[in-house]
Amino acid sequence: MHRTVLLFSIIVLYYTLALWSLFVFDAGMLVSALVLFAVPALALARFTVAPPMVLLSVTVLGAGVAFLLEGIAHMYGLWYSIGIMETRVFNLVPLEMLIVIVFQVVFLALLYEVFFDDGIYSPRSAWQRFGFFAVFSVAVVVLIGIQRYVADSIFLPYSYLWMIGILVGSALAILILHKSLSVPFFDRIIDFSLIAAVPSGIYLFLASANVYKVFGYTQEYIATISFYGQSVPLEEIILLFALPFFIGTVYEVYLDDKL
Repeated sequence: MHRTVLLFSIIVLYYTLALWSLFVFDAGMLVSALVLFAVPALALARFTVAPPMVLLSVTVLGAGVAFLLEGIAHMYGLWYSIGIMETRVFNLVPLEMLIVIVFQVVFLALLYEVFFDDGIYSPRSAWQRFGFFAVFSVAVVVLIGIQRYVADSIFLPYSYLWMIGILVGSALAILILHKSLSVPFFDRIIDFSLIAAVPSGIYLFLASANVYKVFGYTQEYIATISFYGQSVPLEEIILLFALPFFIGTVYEVYLDDKL
Protein backbone atom coordinates (compact mmCIF):
# COMPACT_ATOMS: atom_id res chain seq x y z
CA MET A 1 0.00 0.00 0.00
CA HIS A 2 2.76 2.44 0.96
CA ARG A 3 4.70 1.53 -2.18
CA THR A 4 1.68 2.26 -4.37
CA VAL A 5 1.07 5.62 -2.68
CA LEU A 6 4.73 6.57 -3.11
CA LEU A 7 4.74 5.57 -6.77
CA PHE A 8 1.50 7.44 -7.39
CA SER A 9 2.93 10.58 -5.75
CA ILE A 10 6.05 10.37 -7.88
CA ILE A 11 3.95 10.00 -11.04
CA VAL A 12 1.78 13.00 -10.14
CA LEU A 13 4.88 15.14 -9.57
CA TYR A 14 6.46 13.86 -12.77
CA TYR A 15 3.43 14.68 -14.91
CA THR A 16 3.04 18.11 -13.33
CA LEU A 17 6.61 19.01 -14.23
CA ALA A 18 6.29 17.36 -17.65
CA LEU A 19 3.16 19.33 -18.51
CA TRP A 20 4.78 22.61 -17.56
CA SER A 21 8.02 21.87 -19.42
CA LEU A 22 6.43 20.57 -22.62
CA PHE A 23 4.04 23.51 -22.77
CA VAL A 24 6.66 26.19 -22.05
CA PHE A 25 9.17 24.80 -24.54
CA ASP A 26 6.49 24.16 -27.20
CA ALA A 27 7.45 20.49 -27.54
CA GLY A 28 6.39 18.54 -30.58
CA MET A 29 4.54 15.28 -31.04
CA LEU A 30 7.34 12.78 -30.59
CA VAL A 31 9.08 14.56 -27.71
CA SER A 32 5.76 14.85 -25.84
CA ALA A 33 5.08 11.13 -26.32
CA LEU A 34 8.56 10.21 -25.13
CA VAL A 35 8.12 12.23 -21.94
CA LEU A 36 4.48 11.34 -21.21
CA PHE A 37 4.44 7.67 -22.24
CA ALA A 38 7.83 6.17 -23.14
CA VAL A 39 9.85 7.24 -20.07
CA PRO A 40 7.14 6.19 -17.54
CA ALA A 41 6.66 2.91 -19.43
CA LEU A 42 10.39 2.20 -19.28
CA ALA A 43 10.43 2.96 -15.55
CA LEU A 44 7.44 0.70 -14.88
CA ALA A 45 8.90 -2.11 -17.00
CA ARG A 46 12.22 -2.01 -15.14
CA PHE A 47 10.56 -1.64 -11.75
CA THR A 48 8.35 -4.72 -12.26
CA VAL A 49 10.83 -6.69 -14.41
CA ALA A 50 8.28 -7.06 -17.21
CA PRO A 51 9.04 -10.10 -19.40
CA PRO A 52 10.33 -9.13 -22.87
CA MET A 53 7.64 -11.17 -24.63
CA VAL A 54 4.90 -9.32 -22.76
CA LEU A 55 6.39 -6.00 -23.84
CA LEU A 56 6.74 -7.24 -27.42
CA SER A 57 3.13 -8.48 -27.49
CA VAL A 58 1.79 -5.17 -26.15
CA THR A 59 3.94 -3.32 -28.70
CA VAL A 60 2.35 -5.31 -31.52
CA LEU A 61 -1.08 -4.56 -30.03
CA GLY A 62 -0.16 -0.87 -30.05
CA ALA A 63 0.78 -1.07 -33.72
CA GLY A 64 -2.64 -2.55 -34.52
CA VAL A 65 -4.42 0.19 -32.55
CA ALA A 66 -2.31 2.81 -34.34
CA PHE A 67 -3.31 1.49 -37.76
CA LEU A 68 -6.95 1.43 -36.74
CA LEU A 69 -7.01 5.00 -35.42
CA GLU A 70 -4.66 6.70 -37.84
CA GLY A 71 -5.74 4.67 -40.86
CA ILE A 72 -9.39 5.64 -40.47
CA ALA A 73 -8.41 9.21 -39.59
CA HIS A 74 -6.40 9.51 -42.81
CA MET A 75 -9.09 8.00 -45.03
CA TYR A 76 -11.91 10.11 -43.60
CA GLY A 77 -9.93 13.27 -42.84
CA LEU A 78 -10.85 13.16 -39.15
CA TRP A 79 -7.61 14.77 -37.99
CA TYR A 80 -4.11 15.60 -39.19
CA SER A 81 -0.99 14.73 -37.20
CA ILE A 82 1.75 17.29 -37.75
CA GLY A 83 5.24 15.99 -37.03
CA ILE A 84 8.79 16.56 -38.14
CA MET A 85 8.76 13.75 -40.68
CA GLU A 86 6.25 13.22 -43.49
CA THR A 87 6.90 9.48 -43.70
CA ARG A 88 3.75 7.33 -43.80
CA VAL A 89 3.66 3.56 -43.32
CA PHE A 90 1.83 1.98 -46.28
CA ASN A 91 1.13 5.55 -47.40
CA LEU A 92 -1.48 5.77 -44.63
CA VAL A 93 -0.24 6.01 -41.05
CA PRO A 94 2.27 8.74 -40.10
CA LEU A 95 5.38 7.01 -38.77
CA GLU A 96 5.60 9.37 -35.80
CA MET A 97 2.00 8.70 -34.78
CA LEU A 98 2.62 4.97 -35.06
CA ILE A 99 5.48 5.37 -32.57
CA VAL A 100 3.40 7.64 -30.31
CA ILE A 101 0.46 5.24 -30.06
CA VAL A 102 2.73 2.24 -29.47
CA PHE A 103 4.35 4.11 -26.57
CA GLN A 104 0.91 5.03 -25.24
CA VAL A 105 -0.44 1.47 -25.40
CA VAL A 106 2.64 -0.04 -23.72
CA PHE A 107 2.40 2.58 -20.99
CA LEU A 108 -1.31 1.91 -20.43
CA ALA A 109 -0.77 -1.86 -20.15
CA LEU A 110 2.05 -1.47 -17.62
CA LEU A 111 0.13 1.16 -15.67
CA TYR A 112 -2.80 -1.24 -15.36
CA GLU A 113 -0.59 -4.11 -14.15
CA VAL A 114 1.33 -2.05 -11.59
CA PHE A 115 -1.44 0.09 -10.07
CA PHE A 116 -4.67 -1.81 -10.71
CA ASP A 117 -3.62 -5.46 -10.76
CA ASP A 118 -1.16 -7.46 -8.67
CA GLY A 119 2.05 -6.49 -10.48
CA ILE A 120 2.71 -10.16 -11.28
CA TYR A 121 3.00 -11.19 -14.93
CA SER A 122 1.39 -14.41 -16.10
CA PRO A 123 3.71 -17.31 -17.06
CA ARG A 124 1.65 -18.13 -20.15
CA SER A 125 3.35 -19.30 -23.34
CA ALA A 126 5.25 -16.49 -25.01
CA TRP A 127 4.11 -17.58 -28.45
CA GLN A 128 0.50 -17.67 -27.28
CA ARG A 129 0.87 -14.07 -26.14
CA PHE A 130 2.54 -12.86 -29.29
CA GLY A 131 0.40 -14.84 -31.75
CA PHE A 132 -2.93 -13.28 -30.80
CA PHE A 133 -1.68 -9.72 -31.05
CA ALA A 134 0.16 -10.38 -34.31
CA VAL A 135 -3.07 -11.73 -35.83
CA PHE A 136 -4.98 -8.72 -34.50
CA SER A 137 -2.54 -6.23 -36.02
CA VAL A 138 -2.39 -8.00 -39.38
CA ALA A 139 -6.20 -8.17 -39.49
CA VAL A 140 -6.46 -4.42 -38.81
CA VAL A 141 -3.95 -3.62 -41.58
CA VAL A 142 -5.83 -5.87 -44.02
CA LEU A 143 -9.21 -4.33 -43.19
CA ILE A 144 -7.85 -0.80 -43.50
CA GLY A 145 -6.22 -1.76 -46.81
CA ILE A 146 -9.50 -3.17 -48.15
CA GLN A 147 -11.36 0.00 -47.18
CA ARG A 148 -8.64 2.20 -48.69
CA TYR A 149 -7.92 0.42 -51.96
CA VAL A 150 -10.82 -1.95 -52.69
CA ALA A 151 -14.01 -0.59 -51.09
CA ASP A 152 -13.05 3.08 -51.23
CA SER A 153 -16.51 4.04 -52.49
CA ILE A 154 -18.07 2.98 -49.17
CA PHE A 155 -18.40 5.94 -46.82
CA LEU A 156 -19.22 5.35 -43.16
CA PRO A 157 -20.82 8.42 -41.55
CA TYR A 158 -19.66 9.36 -38.06
CA SER A 159 -16.65 7.08 -38.54
CA TYR A 160 -14.91 8.35 -35.39
CA LEU A 161 -17.85 7.26 -33.24
CA TRP A 162 -17.91 3.90 -34.99
CA MET A 163 -14.20 3.48 -34.33
CA ILE A 164 -14.73 4.06 -30.60
CA GLY A 165 -17.67 1.67 -30.71
CA ILE A 166 -15.39 -1.00 -32.17
CA LEU A 167 -12.94 -0.63 -29.29
CA VAL A 168 -15.55 -0.63 -26.52
CA GLY A 169 -17.69 -3.30 -28.17
CA SER A 170 -14.67 -5.56 -28.69
CA ALA A 171 -13.67 -5.18 -25.03
CA LEU A 172 -17.16 -6.04 -23.81
CA ALA A 173 -17.37 -9.01 -26.20
CA ILE A 174 -14.02 -10.30 -24.90
CA LEU A 175 -15.22 -10.07 -21.30
CA ILE A 176 -18.50 -11.86 -22.05
CA LEU A 177 -16.95 -14.61 -24.21
CA HIS A 178 -14.25 -15.33 -21.64
CA LYS A 179 -16.71 -15.08 -18.74
CA SER A 180 -14.51 -12.46 -17.08
CA LEU A 181 -17.25 -9.89 -16.66
CA SER A 182 -17.32 -9.86 -12.86
CA VAL A 183 -18.34 -6.87 -10.75
CA PRO A 184 -14.90 -6.50 -9.05
CA PHE A 185 -13.05 -6.61 -12.37
CA PHE A 186 -15.50 -4.24 -14.07
CA ASP A 187 -15.12 -1.82 -11.18
CA ARG A 188 -11.33 -2.07 -11.42
CA ILE A 189 -11.23 -1.51 -15.18
CA ILE A 190 -13.51 1.52 -14.87
CA ASP A 191 -11.25 3.02 -12.19
CA PHE A 192 -8.26 2.35 -14.41
CA SER A 193 -9.93 4.02 -17.40
CA LEU A 194 -10.64 7.15 -15.37
CA ILE A 195 -7.10 7.45 -14.01
CA ALA A 196 -5.35 6.44 -17.25
CA ALA A 197 -7.28 9.11 -19.16
CA VAL A 198 -5.29 11.80 -17.35
CA PRO A 199 -1.89 11.30 -19.11
CA SER A 200 -3.67 10.97 -22.46
CA GLY A 201 -5.65 14.10 -21.61
CA ILE A 202 -2.39 15.95 -20.98
CA TYR A 203 -1.15 14.79 -24.38
CA LEU A 204 -4.38 16.04 -26.00
CA PHE A 205 -3.98 19.40 -24.27
CA LEU A 206 -0.41 19.73 -25.54
CA ALA A 207 -1.41 18.53 -29.01
CA SER A 208 -3.96 21.34 -29.21
CA ALA A 209 -1.85 24.02 -27.48
CA ASN A 210 1.34 23.24 -29.40
CA VAL A 211 -0.63 22.51 -32.61
CA TYR A 212 0.63 19.10 -33.70
CA LYS A 213 -2.80 17.53 -34.02
CA VAL A 214 -5.51 19.36 -35.94
CA PHE A 215 -9.09 18.17 -36.28
CA GLY A 216 -10.62 18.76 -39.67
CA TYR A 217 -13.85 17.04 -40.77
CA THR A 218 -16.05 18.74 -38.19
CA GLN A 219 -19.37 17.74 -39.78
CA GLU A 220 -18.50 14.09 -39.07
CA TYR A 221 -18.29 14.63 -35.31
CA ILE A 222 -21.30 14.25 -33.04
CA ALA A 223 -20.25 17.48 -31.28
CA THR A 224 -17.22 19.71 -30.84
CA ILE A 225 -15.76 21.86 -28.10
CA SER A 226 -13.52 24.89 -28.54
CA PHE A 227 -10.03 24.23 -27.19
CA TYR A 228 -7.03 26.52 -27.69
CA GLY A 229 -8.51 28.02 -30.83
CA GLN A 230 -9.49 24.80 -32.54
CA SER A 231 -12.54 22.54 -32.49
CA VAL A 232 -11.91 19.29 -30.65
CA PRO A 233 -14.49 16.53 -31.28
CA LEU A 234 -16.41 15.07 -28.38
CA GLU A 235 -15.30 11.66 -29.64
CA GLU A 236 -11.69 12.58 -28.82
CA ILE A 237 -12.70 13.12 -25.19
CA ILE A 238 -14.57 9.80 -25.14
CA LEU A 239 -11.50 8.06 -26.61
CA LEU A 240 -9.47 9.16 -23.58
CA PHE A 241 -11.55 6.67 -21.54
CA ALA A 242 -12.39 4.12 -24.25
CA LEU A 243 -8.77 3.31 -25.15
CA PRO A 244 -7.66 2.42 -21.58
CA PHE A 245 -10.83 0.34 -21.19
CA PHE A 246 -9.92 -1.62 -24.33
CA ILE A 247 -6.22 -1.98 -23.48
CA GLY A 248 -6.82 -2.99 -19.86
CA THR A 249 -9.41 -5.59 -20.87
CA VAL A 250 -7.36 -7.13 -23.67
CA TYR A 251 -4.26 -7.18 -21.50
CA GLU A 252 -6.04 -8.88 -18.58
CA VAL A 253 -7.73 -11.56 -20.68
CA TYR A 254 -4.98 -12.39 -23.18
CA LEU A 255 -1.78 -11.53 -21.33
CA ASP A 256 -2.53 -11.85 -17.65
CA ASP A 257 -4.59 -14.15 -15.42
CA LYS A 258 -8.15 -13.30 -16.59
CA LEU A 259 -9.14 -12.03 -13.13
